[in-house]
This record gives sequence, structure tokens and C-alpha cells, in this order.
Amino acid sequence: MPNLINTLQLLAARKMAGMTQRGLGAALGVDDRQIRFWERRIPTDPRKVARIEQALLANGVALFAEPTAGARFA
Repeated sequence: MPNLINTLQLLAARKMAGMTQRGLGAALGVDDRQIRFWERRIPTDPRKVARIEQALLANGVALFAEPTAGARFA
């Protein structure tokens, strides 16, 4: 089950990781416009979600879904 649940969680995690939209996009191999879109609507493809979670974890931020959606320093 993915830990990325909502857009605010993604935005907060990216900022905690000290990454810009462009920086996260570069880590994922996508344009920063794609990151802006995902920060308004979480991707439904579980492979994309997993890649986002891995990129954030590689930058020191872990996502969690329980008890509520959030992010913490890894």
C-alpha cells in the first residue's frame, strides 16, 4: 500500500527534503510542470507513487499513511 495519500503531504515532504519542484522533477526524470500537477492531483499509477516515495526517501524524508498522512525525516 502506498504511503503517498494526498497533495499536501507531497508538498510538505518535498519542502522538508529541501527540494524544488525542478529538483524533484530532475530526480524523477520528469519536467517540473509534472511535479506541479502532482502537487494538485496525486498520480494514480502505483509505480509513479513508488518512484516519488523513493526519491523523497533518498533525500531524507519518509512518507507515512497511518495514523494520518504525513512525512518525517528519515
